[in-house]
Amino acid sequence: MRKSFYFRRTMMMTPGNRPDRILKATNLACDALVIDLEDSIPPNQKQAARRCVVDVLKELPANNQELCVRINGLDTNYWRDDLQDLPLKMIDSLMIPKIESAKALIELEDHLVRLGVDQEQEYPLQLIVMIETPRGILNALSIADALARTSALFFGSGDYTSETGAKVNANALHYPRSVVTAAAGARKIQAVDAAFFENVRDARATREDALIAREFGFCGKVVFHPNQIEAVNEVFSPSPEELARAAKIVAAYQESAARGLGTVLVDDVFVAIDLVAPAQRLLDLAEQLSKKK
Repeated sequence: MRKSFYFRRTMMMTPGNRPDRILKATNLACDALVIDLEDSIPPNQKQAARRCVVDVLKELPANNQELCVRINGLDTNYWRDDLQDLPLKMIDSLMIPKIESAKALIELEDHLVRLGVDQEQEYPLQLIVMIETPRGILNALSIADALARTSALFFGSGDYTSETGAKVNANALHYPRSVVTAAAGARKIQAVDAAFFENVRDARATREDALIAREFGFCGKVVFHPNQIEAVNEVFSPSPEELARAAKIVAAYQESAARGLGTVLVDDVFVAIDLVAPAQRLLDLAEQLSKKK
C-alpha cells in the first residue's frame, strides 16, 4: 500500500535479473528496495529482467520498505515497455535515470496518466528523478518543479564525472551536490546522494562519505552492499545529542516568541526563526522514525 512519505536514508539497489538478491534485500534494514532495470541489465536481457521483476514482486513479503523500480532512461527504446509490463499498482515509486529537462518528465507524466497508475490508489505513484549529467545539473530547478509526483531528486556522480572528467571526490562533487540539494530544497522535496563506489565493503569509508552528503542537506544515499546500510542509516538518523540541542532551540525560541521577542541566545548561539525550522525537522524526523520501528 502506497504512503504519502518515505524514509530514504538507505536505498538498496539490486539488479532486476537477480531474484535471489531482491528477496534477500527484503530482510535488510534499508529503507527502500530499488529494483534496477537500467545499468545492471544488458540490452539483450531487458525483456527477461522485466519478466523476472513481475514474478518476484508477487513473492515479496509485506514490510516497511519502500518498493521502487529504476526503469530505463527516457532517451531509450525500453522505458515504455518497462511501464507497460510492470504491475505499477504494486510499486511505491519509480526511479527515472538521466533526466536533463522538464520536458522529458512531462512526456513521462502523460504516459503514466494514460496507464492509470493512480486509479484506486490513496496516494499517487512517486518519482525519484535522477540528475546525473551536466545538463541535468544546470536544469535542476526546472526539473524539480516539473511534476507534483516528484518527491525526491537523486544525484548520480558516475555519469556526471564521466562527462565532465572530474574526479569522484568531495571537492569535485561540491558544486553538483549543492545544486541538487538547493533544487530539492526549493521544491520542499528530498535529495538522495549517489552511492559510495570506492570500496562498498568498507563501512567506515561509507560513513565518512555519508557524513559529507548529510552536510549538504541530503536525506540519504543509494547503497550497493549490506555492509553500507548500518553506517548510512546511523549518519542520516538524528543523534541523541542533536535531538537534545534541537529541542532546546525550539523550546527557547517558543518561549522568546511568547514574550514578543524574535531572537534568543541558546548556549551563546544567536537563534532566530531560520534555525528553528531545521531543529524542528530533526525532532519530526526522530518522531517519524520511532513510529517506523
